[in-house]
Amino acid sequence: MRRLTIPLLKDIARPLFQGAMLLLLAGALVSAQAQSQVVVNDNGGFEDADVTVGEDTVGVTGWTFELQGDADANFIITDQGVHSGERALGVVVNGLGSSAWHIQAINEPFEVSSEKEYTFSVWLKSTSAGSAVDITAGNPDFDEFGRSSVEVGTEWAEYTFTFTPPAGDTVGRAPIHFNFADNEGDTLWVDDLSISYPKIVGEPLIVEAESGDLGSEWATETDDEDSSTYVTITTDYNETSGMADYPGVNRTISYDVTFPDTGSYDLFARIYIGDDTFNDDSWFVPVRFGELNPDSASHWQVSNGLASAGFNSPEEVVREAGGLGEGTWKWVNLTKNAYQSTTADTFMISDPDSLMRTFQVGARENGFRIDKIAFGLTDYYYTVENLNNGEVGSPTPPDEEPPVEMDPIAEGKEKWLGNIYSSAQIDGFTNYWNQVTAENAGKWGSVEGTRDQMNWGPLDAAYDLAKENGYPYRFHVLIWGGQQPGWINDLSTEEQREEIEEWMDAVAERYPDMDYVEVVNEGSNGHQLPDGQSGDANYIEALGGTGETGHDWIIESFRMARERFPDAKLMINDYGIVGNTSATRNYIDIIEDLQAEGLIDVIGVQSHAFSTRGSANGMRTTLNMLANTGLPIQSTEMDIDGDPGGSQSQSDQAQLEDIQRIFPVFWEHPAVMGVTLWGWRPGLWRTDQDAFLVRNNGDERPALEWLRNYVDSAEVEFAVSIEEELAGDMPDEFQLRQNYPNPFNPTTQIMYDVPAASEVSLKVYDITGRLIQTLVSGRKSAGTHTVQFDAGNLSSGVYLYRLETGSHAQVKRMMLIK
Repeated sequence: MRRLTIPLLKDIARPLFQGAMLLLLAGALVSAQAQSQVVVNDNGGFEDADVTVGEDTVGVTGWTFELQGDADANFIITDQGVHSGERALGVVVNGLGSSAWHIQAINEPFEVSSEKEYTFSVWLKSTSAGSAVDITAGNPDFDEFGRSSVEVGTEWAEYTFTFTPPAGDTVGRAPIHFNFADNEGDTLWVDDLSISYPKIVGEPLIVEAESGDLGSEWATETDDEDSSTYVTITTDYNETSGMADYPGVNRTISYDVTFPDTGSYDLFARIYIGDDTFNDDSWFVPVRFGELNPDSASHWQVSNGLASAGFNSPEEVVREAGGLGEGTWKWVNLTKNAYQSTTADTFMISDPDSLMRTFQVGARENGFRIDKIAFGLTDYYYTVENLNNGEVGSPTPPDEEPPVEMDPIAEGKEKWLGNIYSSAQIDGFTNYWNQVTAENAGKWGSVEGTRDQMNWGPLDAAYDLAKENGYPYRFHVLIWGGQQPGWINDLSTEEQREEIEEWMDAVAERYPDMDYVEVVNEGSNGHQLPDGQSGDANYIEALGGTGETGHDWIIESFRMARERFPDAKLMINDYGIVGNTSATRNYIDIIEDLQAEGLIDVIGVQSHAFSTRGSANGMRTTLNMLANTGLPIQSTEMDIDGDPGGSQSQSDQAQLEDIQRIFPVFWEHPAVMGVTLWGWRPGLWRTDQDAFLVRNNGDERPALEWLRNYVDSAEVEFAVSIEEELAGDMPDEFQLRQNYPNPFNPTTQIMYDVPAASEVSLKVYDITGRLIQTLVSGRKSAGTHTVQFDAGNLSSGVYLYRLETGSHAQVKRMMLIK
């Protein structure tokens, strides 16, 4: 038997073939059939090769080429007239042997199972009509699973047959035989060979823990009682290279995982907790696919608290937290539940031509055993039995009635009440909330953690939910100094600017119909400047630096956003504002500079529990200050803590009292257009503070019951004017306020303060200084006044309005957009 290397086409005296090999991802889906099939073989299109020019030979991944007896043939790679992709195989038959397999190309090895029916598919053509080829599949011991003898013509055609491997066979090979008299002197072409089985939607992907590339501190052992082969770490964290927030070298396991289809996947694991319980119950899961740095905390998430989690009864659904202890094998869902720390991310597969991914895990505490890792579709329910047997899950909870559908709490109200849509916050969303934000899935670092590799999956899911239900959608967030991709720090200022523009362009193209876009988050009061000091990113100079205003970078970010999102309302967002008048004044300075160029439409104020400890009057005062800008307000990130140190009833009562104190301040304020809660189910970022509103079993806590009743009965409006709200406050100084709304179409209201009865003139000019309209001319009493300006007969653009009284004069800008 002769196993051959393949000459490059330039060394074959046949002018029909020219070119050399290029690399394409192994395992690509190469035919229309592959869109509904799972392909198990490697490199069926001959795209992956190692070209050794000095020796004029080519090695092709996944292929063996053989001649036996007196057979004489050349195996060549061509880029001319291929069926698909960039390469195909040519077989030049010069002389014959005595058996069909004396000239053969073999695609091997690939995994098979006796539980599946496979389709062998290959595309063939020849220089002469009537050429003969045997296509076969079998095992490494030369036992055949199936065969088809085909007649090949001069045009590309697909040839197929099906087979089911016998029980016990797990490895297959696919020889193609060319040693036939009809082929002598001909050249036959081969392309796009695939061995595939039908996709089964909802089938989990099971990975044996010991099948990966184990770091040297891992060990493989066997459980004597249930015969499980598992892996365990031999050293505790910080004993060698590991630490509490990253695994360290020699303490990771790497797997090459081929997913059956695109989609959003939850991460499961079958684990065992040792006798030291909470000292044996943590490990590291990755923030993304790919080869990660074992010494970088930003690449890993701690999965902890597993000593009181999980399920082992066959019928139990592995979706909630569970509650099993140590000393038993159990399944846990790392994505749906936070346990004592953050939830694992969903893992998104969006490219059907790139289903193979590298997945890694890391060790933390010893005494922790891993038998299996599994990926299951996010929207499916998997029982312990499903995961044990690799069986299809259910799109509805097994053995349960579909959940009762209810109207959102604020259905039909003047204001909306929204929430975050993330992996742990999905179930029953539309029964409660009618506005959508995708939590932190929209931050640049989440989407493009690796340069030019975009993960849109969680964002797509949130956006689609909003559009399907007609809910307002808020994008969070374009620019966030402390939450941007780390790789941007390695670029020049010019390159950083290009990447920022690419990022904004990509968001605008993918989500063309967003209602609200947060442009900058946490940029005021020195919170998260992208200057490499307070956050992770150092690209502030790419946006113009601090400049004369001290926040030029914010203004430039809004300019860029206005250009790309002309139909969305642009927002700024920050924390530490409500109840803090000093921080509010600084915030307003930025807002007014943005208003001067017509760049901002909505003010966002985060309302996390740590920001709402103060009095209701203090919070209301800062909302009034913001409302004086004339812009509407959104409460963007509200959560209400319980009392995690007390009993369940004490925690419930603490949360109830706080929501009754805090929520009406925002809901009843006429300038607040809506409230977005920052999670409501266990697994939200303040799970440890008991800030969830429903329990794992779906029971509503008293705070949620009160919230529904309160919103249903409260008669509030989102008012265009807040004059009534401020009526009791007599102004002590002359002031012209920003018009509301701004931008506007075609009417807006202008408010102004007069501390004493005075002659007042209020006029509107165009940008050239030409008088457009006199709105007020005459004596006005002391107080706050409002006048409406109707620009129905004017064209879009920037207009000025000027207030004069006595020795005082003040000018502001407003923008008309039609």
